[in-house]
Amino acid sequence: PSLLGAFVRVPYTFAVAVFGGRNWTVISAALLLIPTVAIALVLQPGVSFTTLLWVSALAGVGGGNFASSMTNINAFYPQRLKGWALGLNAGGGNLGVPAVQLTGLLMVAWLGDVAPYWVCAVYLCLLVIAGIGAALKMDNLELGVDVKAMGRACGNRNTWIIAALYVATFGSFIGYSFAFGQVLAGYFKDHGDTAPQAALHAAQIAFIGPLLGSISRVYGGKLADRIGGSKVTLGVFVGMAASSTILIFSEGSLALYIVGFILLFILSGLGNGSVYKMIPSVFDAAAQSKGFATATERADYSRQLTGAVIGIAGAVGGLGGVGINLVLRQSYLSSGAATSAF
Repeated sequence: PSLLGAFVRVPYTFAVAVFGGRNWTVISAALLLIPTVAIALVLQPGVSFTTLLWVSALAGVGGGNFASSMTNINAFYPQRLKGWALGLNAGGGNLGVPAVQLTGLLMVAWLGDVAPYWVCAVYLCLLVIAGIGAALKMDNLELGVDVKAMGRACGNRNTWIIAALYVATFGSFIGYSFAFGQVLAGYFKDHGDTAPQAALHAAQIAFIGPLLGSISRVYGGKLADRIGGSKVTLGVFVGMAASSTILIFSEGSLALYIVGFILLFILSGLGNGSVYKMIPSVFDAAAQSKGFATATERADYSRQLTGAVIGIAGAVGGLGGVGINLVLRQSYLSSGAATSAF
């Protein structure tokens, strides 16, 4: 899902300009019905791993929804409010990770073996409500189509610096969102739980990290509005290095393990918000130096490049989530533990 989600972010970014914000929100919500229905149909005893793998990959289109919504929301707000607006929109989007984990946990506790189908049913209802709500109430902001903006963004060194920073923030968030539960389940199995018991015990804890990371993303954007995205991002990176050090020395201690991961989630959330605040700031400054004749031309230049970079940075950042899982996998294969990965 992370891999497909990274690749579809770029075309989804363009789709907002091609179809309009409201129209594409309705279409993209409808597209999410496909993986949700597919998951409900295949979650049966005896289904092959290959089938599960292909169906789970379809869920990656949700990553595209994130990119298109960020491009759309960016056009609605003035520069001084973009950090808060982008952070709030992104934090709300990231809440989907703990929401599905917590919903699944509650369904397991309530309904037992039939829980997976009910989780899908809940999300089918929410998708329909979201699509109808967008169709009826959302403004269809016409952004215009400028394919050249993506080319200009690709040729701008700031695009790739921001993308690299986003690998370490969003890539960490999405990668650890997948990995946290798996690492916890492995810990519980090593300490005597059966596989189902380990999965249940892990689920009771795993949602906390993505939940706090999603909330902190909002405040990362707001803090960046106040003191600057680069300062917040630098502080986040120092804190993430310290948190990873805790994980290295937490062998055998569940409490330290959880503390280290929770800190990584909170800090990566703050960094997500601060890095995205940097995007419109960087290209607004660039627009000021271009010598445009009118404020409208400057705003158009900044908005077009910002929208393009949101797609590029989001795609590259999503690959960071893939990388984290590959590194953790190799660490377990090599040493039987995650220490070398951290």
